[in-house]
Amino acid sequence: MLPNEPGINAFAAGWTRGDAAIAVTQGALDRLSRDELPGVIAHEFSLVVNGDMRLNIWLMGVLTGILGLALLGRILLPRGGGRRQAGSLGPLVLPALVAVIAGYVGVVLGRLIKAGVSRQREFLADASAVQFTRQTEGLAGA
Repeated sequence: MLPNEPGINAFAAGWTRGDAAIAVTQGALDRLSRDELPGVIAHEFSLVVNGDMRLNIWLMGVLTGILGLALLGRILLPRGGGRRQAGSLGPLVLPALVAVIAGYVGVVLGRLIKAGVSRQREFLADASAVQFTRQTEGLAGA
């Protein structure tokens, strides 16, 4: 429980079911109804049961690696300043440019994929929460 947090929020954290934790803010405990609070906690519980935390951490790692490729390409690109003679850009310009383009395109596509996966997993968590609590009104109200 997060006792000094007035906002309404809850989240699941951890890598596996064995080390998972569900946190709820004081605001959620104070302001959610008797039907809404179990719906929210069941939603977070289903994220743990379905392994969504591990999936999200894995997706963030992949996106970070792709972004690292783009940043490496930016570092390898020569700085623009001063006059250069033709052919003096260096042998790393083309690979660096390819890395920058591939990295940023990969980040955009990866974020779209992550958003789609996340939305589907949230729908699954809602459906599982309804199965756990046997009521839809509490979850819908929350």
